[in-house]
Amino acid sequence: LRGSIRPPVEFDTCSARVQPSLRYGISGRASPDVPAPVDASESLAEAVCCDVRARPFAEPQFMFAAPDISLFLRLDPTGPTTFYDSVCGIPLFRAPLNRTVAAFRKDTEEHGWPSFRSAEVVLENVLTDESTGLVSSKCGTHLGTYLPDDMGPRWCMDLSCIAGRPIESSSAVA
Repeated sequence: LRGSIRPPVEFDTCSARVQPSLRYGISGRASPDVPAPVDASESLAEAVCCDVRARPFAEPQFMFAAPDISLFLRLDPTGPTTFYDSVCGIPLFRAPLNRTVAAFRKDTEEHGWPSFRSAEVVLENVLTDESTGLVSSKCGTHLGTYLPDDMGPRWCMDLSCIAGRPIESSSAVA
């Protein structure tokens, strides 16, 4: 597809460009499908994850289930799947942990975005502002919203922001 077009510098919160080949088919989402005044040249990931003008919004609800995405058909069938920052590639979430894939899927389908529980969060890389609900990575990438429910803490994430590939350097955070 096309190269990553970053938001204008005054609206860009990310530490670098969105990775060129995101997992789960996210790179195929080339237009910023959000109800915010972002640049038409931004991809969905660039708008949702990096453009402060889109911060109050999220990627389309239930996008994880769209035919071109089909998240639950792409998860590792042998164990937990690690979700990485779409900009800097650090690990953010590992799921499912302490629950089944079916429970992870039910939680995700109930809210409409991939939903993680406390045991699945890589706490050293995920910054959660419980007062505002905003969740970002330590790289500055906006990830989604913290929305506790009757089962406890829950992180409802934009798949486009957690679809990165792992970084390949000695400075990688395990």
